[in-house]
Parts: sequence; C-alpha cells; structure tokens
Amino acid sequence: MLSPEHSPNILVVDDEPFIVQYVWHVLEHSNYGVVTATNAEQAWAIFEQRRVRISLLLTDIVMPGLMDGLDLAAKIRKVEPAFPILFLSGAIPDGDPRAAGIREKCLLLRKPFFPKELLDFLGACPAASTWI
Repeated sequence: MLSPEHSPNILVVDDEPFIVQYVWHVLEHSNYGVVTATNAEQAWAIFEQRRVRISLLLTDIVMPGLMDGLDLAAKIRKVEPAFPILFLSGAIPDGDPRAAGIREKCLLLRKPFFPKELLDFLGACPAASTWI
C-alpha cells in the first residue's frame, strides 16, 4: 500500500458507472489519488485543464461518444509522448490496428477483475513502473 504523500493520481475512465465506482473504491483504499470520468471527452477535458496532476491514465477501450479509449490515449500521447497509459476492457475491437500490442506489452486488464488483480496490474506493468 502506498503512503498518502507518495500517492499518484490516476485518471480512471469508463462509461459504466459501476466500474468507475469500483475502481475508485479499490484505488482510494490503497492510497492512490483518483480522478474519474465517464467518457473520453470528459477525461480529455480533465487532462487538458491540469487542475490536478495526473500520473497515469487507466481507461476503458470501447466507449460511446466521439472518442473511445484508444482515441483518448492517442490524443494524450500527442501532447505527452511518454505519458503512462493502461487499459481495462471486456473487449478489444477485432482487427483494430490501434490496439496492436496492448496485450503483449502488458497494458490491458480484462474485465471483470478482482481488487487484487487491479492492484497487481498497476504494480506489474512496465508502463506503471515509471510513474511511482
């Protein structure tokens, strides 16, 4: 468990309110700071405004709206190429070239997941090791 003074802020994005609340609860109880959004457009606005320092994006892939999680990730990477981004999803769009390498690079946590799986995912992924 992290100490509150070393707690990174994670931007959690999912269109399912239950998932957002579940992930928020797990991360808050492990001393992570959490900022939430229910779609990619809202998440982009939070990221762009920078009122809270965001250390990591944890986003669903398939979401309704003008942007999905992959679009959001690409938009953030245009501004900050090395920004840590991890995905959680029940499905990866088949044949979508934007999703190539997500599984192989340990950047995806499949839904549904248990709290320990979420925390282990954040601690084990190479993208996460640079943001603590």
